Amino acid sequence: MPCSTSAAGLVVLLGLAPGCAGGDEAPGQGIVELGTGEWRFEPLADGQEVELAHGAQGGWHLWTSVRTLGLEPEGVELEVTTTVLGDPSSETTSRGRIELAELEDGRCEFIGWPAVLREPACAIGHTLRVRGVVLDARGTVATGERQVRPRWGSDETCAGRP
Repeated sequence: MPCSTSAAGLVVLLGLAPGCAGGDEAPGQGIVELGTGEWRFEPLADGQEVELAHGAQGGWHLWTSVRTLGLEPEGVELEVTTTVLGDPSSETTSRGRIELAELEDGRCEFIGWPAVLREPACAIGHTLRVRGVVLDARGTVATGERQVRPRWGSDETCAGRP
């Protein structure tokens, strides 16, 4: 029986137009970059190893962060789906509202979304697909995806691992 992994994660939108909202154009498609980081944005690359964090309630998660361009910063809905590749039964989706912080260069970001893994041991040694969809109040949508390799945090002891 395949292991099941769940995670909530985040998406980052990058665009070429200045400003978070990008002007008066009709709602459309955004560009997304998915990142990691609990306190600051760190870009993610496909195939990159990402460290699992042990949460306060005993669970495990990946810190995820996003940057956007072309979306309104308030009233943003985030949907994150994670799947261990080769194990469709591991797919888990979470949704929530976030508020994006505006940056000086015209982009916006959200830092520190905990993408929870229900069975983290099942993701270790496998590729985890993290897919995020961001939707603003105007209907502008952006989708991004990364394939990462989860690993245990270096400061965790074996006894604390599932």
